[in-house]
Amino acid sequence: MNIKCILIDDEPFALNILEDDLLDFDNVEVIEKFNSPVDVPDFLQKQDVDLIFSDIQMPEMLGTQFVRNLENPPLVIFTTAYHQYAVEGFELNAVDYLMKPIRKERLAAALKKVEDQLRLREKLKEDSEEHYLVINVEYQKVKLLFEEIVYIEGLKDYVKIYLVNRVHPLLTRSNLRGMEAKLPEKYFARIHNSYIINKQKIVAFHHSKVSLSSIELPVGKMYADKISAFL
Repeated sequence: MNIKCILIDDEPFALNILEDDLLDFDNVEVIEKFNSPVDVPDFLQKQDVDLIFSDIQMPEMLGTQFVRNLENPPLVIFTTAYHQYAVEGFELNAVDYLMKPIRKERLAAALKKVEDQLRLREKLKEDSEEHYLVINVEYQKVKLLFEEIVYIEGLKDYVKIYLVNRVHPLLTRSNLRGMEAKLPEKYFARIHNSYIINKQKIVAFHHSKVSLSSIELPVGKMYADKISAFL
């Protein structure tokens, strides 16, 4: 898991040491360094950041106050030479509190905590996702679980949705592009101007066709490389 982080410290020497230490961790990317927290909120509005390493005692603003003022802050690790801020740091739900000079084993342990929390967040996000599609069929709304859908065929202003354990497809008014926009790319893929398939139903793939459990479908030339990439 790649961790995008920024570093904040009013001492350039401390920034450079921390950046050098982080080079030993292949999954950590330092995307920016700051000598003051003042410009950081604007940066966070424009960039995705997983983790902030922040010094605490800085002339313009304490690192703890800076974090307290952030709305929906990334994960935070405080770095400091002073013990007295530890309680406040953990009250702010900091992942860790590292005393300078920072030992490599402590840095590694802190980054492991970050990785664990990011994985947990991702899992909770996935668990909260909707795993179904609602369509209109003959003046009724029908709820379809993603796992039920085998493939979808486009017919100009309509689509046919082929389901597991169902002989006849469901017909609903939509074009294939509109249907594609409603389906998560994690589970579904466009393979042709006329077909979308459920990736989990693929049995075999050839550059010009894909085999599902009960049918072979053609693969458009412009989609072949994309299918090879996720198989």
